Amino acid sequence: MPVRFSTEVKRQAIDLVLHSRLTVASAAQQTGCSVNALHNWLKKHRQQRADTQPPIFVPVTLADPKLVSVAIVTPNGFTIRLNAPLSLGELLAAIASC
Repeated sequence: MPVRFSTEVKRQAIDLVLHSRLTVASAAQQTGCSVNALHNWLKKHRQQRADTQPPIFVPVTLADPKLVSVAIVTPNGFTIRLNAPLSLGELLAAIASC
């Protein structure tokens, strides 16, 4: 007979994976479930969230693109400051100059 886990155990295992640095295998071991079961719970959880949450990307329209400025900080700490309007070519050239 298959083992049934309470909703609380499922939630705890999912939280361990999503909100800590534990791997699925480590979280499964800590909660006493199988890795396969936890993968299934995570898949179901993500599907339910996708059905209830609004889209991550929201379209944005700038009223006056001339007022836009951008500061890009590269991993080595170099800052590129750009003022609009810029063409894509100008933007790429500025980034390549770093």
